[in-house]
Amino acid sequence: MEVEERVDRVEVELAQFTAQSKATIRHMDELIARSDQRLAATERVIAELKEDARKHTLEMARIADRIGRFAEDIVGPNIPRLAREVFGIAQAELRVQRIDKPSRKDPSQWREFDFVITGHNQLIITETKSTARVKYIDEFAESLKDIFDYFPEFQGYKVVPIFASMALSPEFVRRLTRHKIYALALGERTMELLNLEQVRTRRANGK
Repeated sequence: MEVEERVDRVEVELAQFTAQSKATIRHMDELIARSDQRLAATERVIAELKEDARKHTLEMARIADRIGRFAEDIVGPNIPRLAREVFGIAQAELRVQRIDKPSRKDPSQWREFDFVITGHNQLIITETKSTARVKYIDEFAESLKDIFDYFPEFQGYKVVPIFASMALSPEFVRRLTRHKIYALALGERTMELLNLEQVRTRRANGK
């Protein structure tokens, strides 16, 4: 009888253990399922955030491009006027806005120019930025060193560089003057050269 009772107890305990194990396994399965659901939900949220960030970046890029184009559209009509009134170009040989030109030395190298006017042995090169920065000014000054690689047909012309922006602080105007670059910004007549006499003086003195 004792052996039978022990066997019965073992069977009961085994059955209980089996039932508990199954319950534990079901519970673990439920936890895993919920974890998978949470993971899937998290991945969906991350994917949505990434897509929102991508759309935001694209929209910001489009806005920046529109602002840049707007600045160029404001500057553009003023360049021919300045060419006539300030630099004496009554009849332009070349007058073009937004042009890409290859380098004569390396035809694989192209450069974009915002506005170019030539005439009266002068080559007017305009760089337009909606917001001015020191590095933009310095990069423009550096780019003028090989300008005839891109305009070999005007070799020997006097280069007239103009840096244009919606607004230019006195510090930026002084920096442009040191580079002998004309500073063009909004004024009473839509846009005005802010350092005309200063740059003329430096150019005349060869400083």
